[in-house]
Amino acid sequence: MRAADTLGARARSTSKTPQWVFWALMLGLAVLAVALGQHPRRGVDFRVYLLAAERFLAGVALYPVSDGTMPFKYAPVTAPLFLPFTLLPARVASALWNLGLVAALVAVVRLTSRPASRLEGREAWPWAPVLATLALLPAFRFEFFYGQVDALLLLLLALTALGAEKGHTWGPGVAFAVAVLLKPPAALLVLFLLARRHWRVMGASVAVGLVLAVPALARYGLTGLLAQTHDWLDTLARTTPPWALGANAQGLPTLLLAFMVPPEPMPSGAAISLAQGLALAVFVAVLAWSRPRPPALFALCCLGVTLLSPLAWRANFVMAWPLLRLAAERKTPGGLALVALAGGVGVFSADFVIGTERAEQVLLWRPYALVFTALLVWAAWEARREKAAAAS
Repeated sequence: MRAADTLGARARSTSKTPQWVFWALMLGLAVLAVALGQHPRRGVDFRVYLLAAERFLAGVALYPVSDGTMPFKYAPVTAPLFLPFTLLPARVASALWNLGLVAALVAVVRLTSRPASRLEGREAWPWAPVLATLALLPAFRFEFFYGQVDALLLLLLALTALGAEKGHTWGPGVAFAVAVLLKPPAALLVLFLLARRHWRVMGASVAVGLVLAVPALARYGLTGLLAQTHDWLDTLARTTPPWALGANAQGLPTLLLAFMVPPEPMPSGAAISLAQGLALAVFVAVLAWSRPRPPALFALCCLGVTLLSPLAWRANFVMAWPLLRLAAERKTPGGLALVALAGGVGVFSADFVIGTERAEQVLLWRPYALVFTALLVWAAWEARREKAAAAS
């Protein structure tokens, strides 16, 4: 395999200014991450993870109905992963978790520092990571505000793709297994693994997933684990419809639901599944039509993890970072316009900018779904154009 075909080769820059700007940006994000982690009313999602770990340690139910609108929504086998944080004071744990998210972004930047333009024999544009990060600052603010897992998930997928491209098996297998267990939609990266014929990595991830289930199996027993899994699926089925047409839902399935059901009633589970199936079919068709090169394919799969979710909301679009970087790398008018538009959507839909009521009205137009679907189409068109130029 040529070095140009891997995700990890690095491009050199003659100017240090973009690097300094990027590190200053990371320092600002670290300060913001710690500040938001210290507020007692914030880090709500992270506290849910800690509560699930404590319940696991006590051997009690992970998904009681009494949790209401803030239940633990991850698979029961993931609860032990958060146990180390229960040994720390809550605010310290929250600050460390958020700093870990910043560190994960830095690691993603280093791991994916070979942009797609390298395939064309051109030097990387060092400002691309800066622009991609700036465009997603509103998403990162929400990521830190609630203490979510998207930056970590992005790192796990990058480790999977990069490790697989380097010919490794168990390292990427572990990363992919943990990613899928944390968020099943991360399984969309299997499209990358299939296209690149990384069969051993897929097999290793299944084996690792079975091993990761051992602690939960030992804690609850087979019958108890099956019961917890049933409760988890029931929790997802119960909590998804009330949120699917709310202002926060910004995925492509929600955009499709607007044409499938009246805006007033709660959509049925069948309608949500149909919308998600249609969104997935469109996504796979776009990939099949464009046949993007490895960096673009990886970036598109990362975007798809969020874009194809019926509950995709602003923080989850951290997963679009690789594709925004790719769009900035190309320096085409369309790509740069979409990067700017992605950043503008985050700013001008923020409640502290335009007010809570107006922000909700703007979000009901699903601007994230529209902008990032446009980014998907742009990336596919670029991939198709490149192949036509290479063939001529």
